[in-house]
Amino acid sequence: MKSITMLLAAGMDAKGYTIVPVLIDPHMDLEEKRNLQTLIGEYETVYNNVILSDGKRLNPIPGFFGTDIADLAKLNGQQNDISEPIAEKRSFGQYLNVGNLNSEDVNKYLVQTMFSQSNLDNDLSVGFKGSPNVGTVVLGEMIKGADWFQAFCNACQKGDRIFIISSIFGGTGASGYPLLEKKVRNSTDHPNVKDAIMGAVSVLPYFSLEDPSTTDSDIDSANFLTKTKSALAYYEQSVMSDYIYYVGEQGMKTTYANDEKKQEDKAHFVELVAATALFDFLSKTDKPDKTQALSRAIKEDVESLSVSSLGDAYNNVVKAVADMMMLSRLVYFLPNENQFPLSKNRGFDEDFYTDKSFVCLRNFLARFSEWYQELAENKRGFAPLTIPDPNDRKAKLSNWIQDFSLDAKDESYYLLDMIRASNKDKDDTHTIKFRRFLDYVYKAIDKYTSKIM
Repeated sequence: MKSITMLLAAGMDAKGYTIVPVLIDPHMDLEEKRNLQTLIGEYETVYNNVILSDGKRLNPIPGFFGTDIADLAKLNGQQNDISEPIAEKRSFGQYLNVGNLNSEDVNKYLVQTMFSQSNLDNDLSVGFKGSPNVGTVVLGEMIKGADWFQAFCNACQKGDRIFIISSIFGGTGASGYPLLEKKVRNSTDHPNVKDAIMGAVSVLPYFSLEDPSTTDSDIDSANFLTKTKSALAYYEQSVMSDYIYYVGEQGMKTTYANDEKKQEDKAHFVELVAATALFDFLSKTDKPDKTQALSRAIKEDVESLSVSSLGDAYNNVVKAVADMMMLSRLVYFLPNENQFPLSKNRGFDEDFYTDKSFVCLRNFLARFSEWYQELAENKRGFAPLTIPDPNDRKAKLSNWIQDFSLDAKDESYYLLDMIRASNKDKDDTHTIKFRRFLDYVYKAIDKYTSKIM
């Protein structure tokens, strides 16, 4: 979802759909979940600064931040986080009420056969610790009793689509995906939900974790492939989505810290590929007669991916990321550009560059740059850009996208095309300078990076 948010910010085409994320994670205090919620909130702030004018709601502009990411609670007129009930503070054993079973009760033997003592001792407030057999039991009840699903049914309209994102080698994702599918397809009281075109991306193993014996963790990544095979065998007979995307790695090339509480994993190329599945799904026009299984490949099996080693199918992703990184460079460059005529005839002056809209954009771009850097440095790396130091005003920008030579040799080329876009702007329906800025700068960048396509 983080990669989806970044690609939407960078101008990837969502075919006019509004994206309404529902985050299902029983790990109550996971910092990464809060970070994602913050990122989505920052995206929406930038988006609203583009489309809201004097109480009116304007159409989105093509390019940067061109898709609405809406909050399910607000769609239903609620202010609170309606996904909050998806949490459980007891151990799994307490949840099953094992303590009240007689020692000779056959049900106690059944529980001991199906679950280890470690499973029963698991604190459910930190999730299912990679145990789909636990998640299958608990998550179904969590979904059944959660307010968000009813809110989702109330908001879902004819023509809306459903897309489920999950991993297959852990606990929550592997167990939650089929449960959600059944919940959707059994919603007979809500035909807009039951009959919706539904897609899913299931992420296969792409990283390993440190030896659990050295970190006192219950999660052992040596079991990831075994769990994946078991889940795939079940999915083969049970998938109810119209389109199912499988994304993973041939081998687990990177190892993360085995810290259940923090899970401070860096952004990874596989997550980026999984994000592109949503955009492919939204481009589908028909509901197939039976489930269609899809995946993606790269052209060359190399550790650090450039445009040529990715293959042409990724050019739209490279362009989106490149556009955003150039925007980041221009946002850094423009406030100190004294000769820029737009400061005179469009009001892009010191007040504009210190306004909260521009500051919010700058902060989001800092997150984007950090995200790209993590992608580039991870294994396998997504590194199609060679970005000069923004403080180097003499840096040549012709070859900053690998395998391409662009006509814009430095920032002045982009500034000149922003001026040209400004001169052609005859829209008098609003007075949002920030909207005009993003429109001009996208047109200027696109003039040169469209060569990638």
